Amino acid sequence: MANHSTFDLLISNYKSIASLKIGGLLPFTVFAGPNGSGKSNFFDALDFVGKVCRYGVEDALRAHGGADNIRSAKLYKPKNRHFEFEIKLHDANAEKRDDARSSDYALRIQEFATVPEIGESLYRHDIPLFTRTPGSPVLRHQADRIRNFSYPASMSTLRTFKHLLARLLTNITVYRMDPRSAKEPDPSDADPSKLNARGSNLAAVLGRIESDREARTLIGQWMEMVVPGVQAITTKRQRLDHSTAVLFKEHGTKKQFPAGLMSDGTIYALSLLVAVLDRPYRRGLTLIEEPERGLHPAAIAEFVDFLRDSAGPENPIWVTTHSESVVRRLQLEELVVVDKKAGRTRMKRADSGNLEQADLDPIGLDMAWLSNLLNGGVPW
Repeated sequence: MANHSTFDLLISNYKSIASLKIGGLLPFTVFAGPNGSGKSNFFDALDFVGKVCRYGVEDALRAHGGADNIRSAKLYKPKNRHFEFEIKLHDANAEKRDDARSSDYALRIQEFATVPEIGESLYRHDIPLFTRTPGSPVLRHQADRIRNFSYPASMSTLRTFKHLLARLLTNITVYRMDPRSAKEPDPSDADPSKLNARGSNLAAVLGRIESDREARTLIGQWMEMVVPGVQAITTKRQRLDHSTAVLFKEHGTKKQFPAGLMSDGTIYALSLLVAVLDRPYRRGLTLIEEPERGLHPAAIAEFVDFLRDSAGPENPIWVTTHSESVVRRLQLEELVVVDKKAGRTRMKRADSGNLEQADLDPIGLDMAWLSNLLNGGVPW
């Protein structure tokens, strides 16, 4: 663990998350637990933070159904009037290894059910870049100088800073792919700049990627590995409505097949590959729900390795699952087990107990999880 950059998180007052604190999360981390345990709520809470940091509290609340749809039913006044979030990055790649290097961003939304006001702070190596209390001007620290200036009470100042945590939190995407939407041709005005959360603009994005030989080759190679039989993937602009369609070619055939004739698992795999390989600027937090859907267990193993290799401190990839095939491919330190008790979501790192990786080699991490040897709750 000492060789990895890690993240610590605190979230309070979001749906089933009354108060959650977990540390030591790796750039590639998998959150495994049964349906209804709060995995999606956890990702939604991170998405909410991302929207607050990028667009402000009002837009974030609107996107998430309003304050009444957000606050935890397990917290009572006055605690359920406030939302809190904190993220700490421990940088294992710092130049001075004798001196622990870290960054810390904290967000508090005061009275977010009525007139929401933001309080926040950003520290780097224990030096404050700025601090701000709800309803007050930002107090920005610059070396020995301190400057006050006004900023809208419901807007975050984070996106004004060129800082790793700022880049992460203002570029959060939760991918919940819909293969049926991804199969459809995209209209001529579809945005090709980035794959959206449901993958419904897949054809437009692939049309842009076709001009990038390196990206096109990489996606093709991974696609052949994850879905054997696929030889080539192209796009074609339709004559009548100028929409863009995805076409596949399989080994042993000369004919191209439209995406509508391919399996949901194939489209799902392609969507996820594009989402990860085509991330703008290679910065931001990528959250993927259930990447195993429709894939063969052997393909799942390859895909887990691909996600691990693609993740880093500047572009973490966190995944939810309830599949033993995903868990089987993980290292102990990459797994967080999720369950719910008395309506509250709980999380526990799999390596936080007495078990070590060598202890699990005879049975596998998946069997340890399924049999609750990790003591993190029954996974169903």
